[in-house]
Amino acid sequence: MQLPFGEWLPDQPDHLKKGANVATNVYYAQNSYKRFPSLVDYSTNTIIKDSRGAGSFRDNSNTVYNFVATKDTIYKLTSGTFSDVGASGTLLSNSYATCTITVTDYSNIATDSTIVLTTHAGVAVTFTCQGAGTGTPATNKFFHNESNDTTADNIYTAINAHANFSAVNPAANVVTVTRAAVGNDNLTVTSSDTTRMAVTNFTGGSPLTGETTDFITFTQFGEYVIVSNGVDAVQYYLMGTSTAFADLSTIVTAGTAPLFKVSGVVRDFLVTGNISGATNRIQWAGINDIATWSGKQSDSQDLPGSGGRVTAITSGEVGYVFRQNQIIRMDYVGGSVVFRLSVISPNRGAVYARAVCQDNRRVFFYADDGFYEIQGDTVVPIGAEKINRFFDLDLNKAYTDRICAAVDPFNQLAMWLYPSVNNTTNTTGICDRIIIYNYVTKKWSLAEANASTIFSQFVGAYTVELMDIISENLENINAALDTDFWSGGQQLLGAIDSDYKASIFSGNSNISEIETDEVEPYPGLRSNILGVRPIINAASTVTIKTRERLQDTASESSSVSTVTSGVNPVRESGRYIRTNVKIASGTSFDHAQGIDLSATKAGVRWVIKLI
Repeated sequence: MQLPFGEWLPDQPDHLKKGANVATNVYYAQNSYKRFPSLVDYSTNTIIKDSRGAGSFRDNSNTVYNFVATKDTIYKLTSGTFSDVGASGTLLSNSYATCTITVTDYSNIATDSTIVLTTHAGVAVTFTCQGAGTGTPATNKFFHNESNDTTADNIYTAINAHANFSAVNPAANVVTVTRAAVGNDNLTVTSSDTTRMAVTNFTGGSPLTGETTDFITFTQFGEYVIVSNGVDAVQYYLMGTSTAFADLSTIVTAGTAPLFKVSGVVRDFLVTGNISGATNRIQWAGINDIATWSGKQSDSQDLPGSGGRVTAITSGEVGYVFRQNQIIRMDYVGGSVVFRLSVISPNRGAVYARAVCQDNRRVFFYADDGFYEIQGDTVVPIGAEKINRFFDLDLNKAYTDRICAAVDPFNQLAMWLYPSVNNTTNTTGICDRIIIYNYVTKKWSLAEANASTIFSQFVGAYTVELMDIISENLENINAALDTDFWSGGQQLLGAIDSDYKASIFSGNSNISEIETDEVEPYPGLRSNILGVRPIINAASTVTIKTRERLQDTASESSSVSTVTSGVNPVRESGRYIRTNVKIASGTSFDHAQGIDLSATKAGVRWVIKLI
């Protein structure tokens, strides 16, 4: 009997659901599953910390600009290398807190005298004088000998060996120490001998001051990229001209630009929302002019009712303003009204700010009661009785601010990266799963990926290695090497992975797993399973899960590989049967459609009546 895998329906009972029980590292195409690719990193360096936002843009000359933000600063990704482009013109490399230690009268520094440095996290690290001597002192210790300059060199050597600090080899008797982590907390430095080892407290810190839960919004308006987190001054970058981000206020010519958290572009207007001091307010700049906040049809509107703060604004001819529990449609009408605001969802919005994504006019979002799509003025449920309950139980509620939505327009997939309860060792909020919605087939699936951000990304192939990553196989390249395809015309699903590197989903290092629904091949009878023929154009392994009663926990057979005949010769018996199929990492396949199950009746009793 042939059993198609069917769509993944974790909210439905395992038995007789007419859909897959498991669909991991795949996505549902038309009548089959395809592999969802694994992450492949390509940047030569890292952004040091988790990403809190990212954006990929092209200017009018078709030049690509990729930006990634952490809690502390903004990076530009060029030719596979991250460079700090700062905030308010302040570069991260100039923002690590530093202190100084000045050595005098070295010979009278007493043994066991101490210098205590504090990390950004508040951990005190003590460096101790081991007395006069030569050779190699113990860890975190130094000798005083020869001169003030030499003793300063010894202090430098001890501190520079510690992972939380770095120091420059001093040219004289002053040691300058830099912390390894950005931050302006816990700046105290102490010395037990302030006469002979005079110290200054750490100064400097982070150019951005938002918390780790503050996300960063990137919006393109013409040749400008606008960046905001609702805490620090709004930033701008003029593509083709700027070398670092600067305060938007420096180019404002009329009115005052607000401090806002989210933004979008509706028609010819930069529309901002969640304004500092008025989280339910939206405000827009003048028509086709981000420098004008007074006149030229610029205005603001406080959104009434109990919809909560503004969490997202979509872009396009029509805009949608998401509040926590409300959605408002923005239509440009001009005149003194400028925008008509229509509530299309009075009681449902987007609680989590980064849980909204769009592909042109198709807008997808996660509300507190499940997944939805906006179609015109209608909010359509897309996850009800399919995956909503699964997601609610699987989401790690301690890190809901980490949810990040993105669209893969090439494969017509809307996706939500999230931290799951499945990762029991997660203490940082790193995301480990992606729930995937194919908005053409209207089917769901699941993937595993460790990342802090996913986003649609223009990727230019600047090396042969990156060309291979993008195309999977250099032999299959059918695009000329001098076309825009390789210089940034290719839009791919990108990510910042758990190693803080730029990555794209183009690998096959993950294991694809699909499991059929539970069937009873012979109603009322047990079955003997003789073999399974996977309807997949790749080798796979199979296990059979069986149980005798619906209240029982299913038992699983050992894994069996495909033999030359195309059959996985698994032997098992039971009343209720599920077939689990795994396709190994490194294996490519185009279609996974289902299985062909070979089974016979088991335990049939013949009753012979003698007359």
